[in-house]
Amino acid sequence: MRVGHVIGQLTAGGAEGQLRLLTCEPSRRSTPFVYCLSERLDPYGRILEESGVPVRLVGGGRWTRVRRLRDMLAADKVNIVHSWLFIGNAYAWAANGGRRPLVASARNCKKQGAVLDWVNRRAFARSSAIITNSKLVEDYIRRVYAAPGDRIRVVYNGIDLARFSQRWREAPPAAPTIVGIGRLVRQKNPELFVAGAVRLLEKIPAARFQWVGAGGMQARLAAEVERRGLGVRIEFLGERADVEKILDGADLFWLTSDWEGLPNVVMEAMASGLPVVATEVGGTAELFTGAEGKLIAPGAEAALVGATVELLGDAAAYAAASQAALESARRFAVTKMVSDMEQVYDDVRSQVLG
Repeated sequence: MRVGHVIGQLTAGGAEGQLRLLTCEPSRRSTPFVYCLSERLDPYGRILEESGVPVRLVGGGRWTRVRRLRDMLAADKVNIVHSWLFIGNAYAWAANGGRRPLVASARNCKKQGAVLDWVNRRAFARSSAIITNSKLVEDYIRRVYAAPGDRIRVVYNGIDLARFSQRWREAPPAAPTIVGIGRLVRQKNPELFVAGAVRLLEKIPAARFQWVGAGGMQARLAAEVERRGLGVRIEFLGERADVEKILDGADLFWLTSDWEGLPNVVMEAMASGLPVVATEVGGTAELFTGAEGKLIAPGAEAALVGATVELLGDAAAYAAASQAALESARRFAVTKMVSDMEQVYDDVRSQVLG
């Protein structure tokens, strides 16, 4: 099968990382082609091409991109189109025009605006299959976009376990390091991370906090931290290529997001053996069996701090959470994700061939 993957950008992001894992995994059986709708190609565009995956840049205005994508899919003799995220669904549906099976996708719970919502409803209605990365996202698109339930398949995100230390934490240290990862944008609620850090420092003065990721909120948050004289304790590390090393050096992971699809960073933290305190948003709860840490309500600063103090103050609970995190991470091995995704392609092809 020649599968055309349509995505808006190839920057550092959850969906982009999953696309890279899928198309670069040696066990895959399909032949991938990646069509990027913008010039934002770093870092995954280069990584894909170095791995032998063709990357096509689909540039221009709205209708120019539709025409170019249509022509590129035909030139590459693509059998199945797999669109990633709501913007990918829109362009893939318009360019494909029913010429070949469309596998649409939804990976978060957020409305996109009147025009894009309208197009996605039609893309879902015309798709041969729809992939979501959690049951919660499945429920969301059925309710909000009237997506046909009989075509939806949940394929959980995968993780390259070999990248991460998979190290069991036997006991919490007296001076713990707590890490958060994500773009510094409102969705990730880094303000809750900072507020929680300030409050936790009142209880554990030796604690340190690191945020990995960049974004428009960084300057304001960094200035606030400096104003409080906490620049040594709360660090903004920016984009990093060594996330696995930072996680290995941490003792606890915080997810403070207000909304998510299925947060890859939680799986990465678990694969590093880190207990997790996370807001219960999107499919986050589907990553937990109940022992890996604590789930809290979005925006709940007191609960964030309280759950952290509880975990760090109980060596047995902390060690058990670390072990449970490692076991949960193994459920999401990249080979499982790739196998499940390829099965969707097989099923779609079988439907077409009758």
